[in-house]
Amino acid sequence: MSVLVRLLRGIWSLMLGLGVTLKNLFRRPVTQTYPHQKPELSAAFRSAIALVHFPASDSHDCVACMQCVNICPSFCIKVEGDKPEGLKRKRATVFEVDYALCSLCGLCIDVCPTNTLKYSKTYDDVGYRRDQFVYDLLTPFR
Repeated sequence: MSVLVRLLRGIWSLMLGLGVTLKNLFRRPVTQTYPHQKPELSAAFRSAIALVHFPASDSHDCVACMQCVNICPSFCIKVEGDKPEGLKRKRATVFEVDYALCSLCGLCIDVCPTNTLKYSKTYDDVGYRRDQFVYDLLTPFR
């Protein structure tokens, strides 16, 4: 193949690429410039589980029944609890979830008798080690 033919093919390829660029230059952008623009999350968005905050008690309502621990197929939930003085029911003192293992199946949310668990709207958790994804969900309530 001669040098002239290769040069003409290169110019033709460049013109095709510039044509695509010019055609899309004035269209609406398809992507968002994250983190400058936060994405709109749909109502059906599912992320890591979280404890529901009940304003009446200004706390969660986890009674440490262990049903979420027993049903979890990923074995990523750890709950400990004791019965404080003056209350009839146990209260969770430790509620840890290893999000590196969680498959977001929702079984823990379905089985919770006090409706204390929900899906959170968290979407940008990052980390470099697995231990960075083990969260104590009681931290905001302490």
